[in-house]
Amino acid sequence: MLKMLKCLLTAAVLAGSSMVAGCMPATSGLSAIPATEVAEFRLEPGDKIKVQIPDLVGADGEYSVDQSGIISLPLVEEVKISGLTLREAERAVEKALLDKRILVRPNVTIQAASLRPIYILGEVGKPGQYEYREGLTVFSIISLAGGYTYRADTMSMVITRTVNGRKVTGKASENTIVMPGDQIRIVEKWF
Repeated sequence: MLKMLKCLLTAAVLAGSSMVAGCMPATSGLSAIPATEVAEFRLEPGDKIKVQIPDLVGADGEYSVDQSGIISLPLVEEVKISGLTLREAERAVEKALLDKRILVRPNVTIQAASLRPIYILGEVGKPGQYEYREGLTVFSIISLAGGYTYRADTMSMVITRTVNGRKVTGKASENTIVMPGDQIRIVEKWF
């Protein structure tokens, strides 16, 4: 009898703790998304850039960063730019031009043509893919996506971002700056 009572008590405690865990926000175990990447985005596969090299005929144009993180330029061939800022990519192309002895004093300008889109999922009016624009916040994307649904937990947002070549998932707030390729999920609230 005592053994059966202990089993029932243990089952009740376990059931209660799982119910409490079910009521906790989905973001309770996550830390905030790293803010170090907010200052300047880094190029990743899928981004398109405009390259201008005034002293090299036929080099100006749009180039896509391939899945290996490389762009292919005339004469220079391949330059790895994945993980670099725009300024660092300019320096990498200039170095390639110098190393191959194509130009003595290369002057390279790189601008973003189109960057990876942002995805928003979960409890918003119009989940889906949205174009990245500099200065967007999570709140801006929620607004573009038709606002929160009535089921949305407006305090529980999860963001997945590429940081140093790997995916990182963390908590976000409405003020979190959005970066190219971010995946934002608005969690359903528990009543």
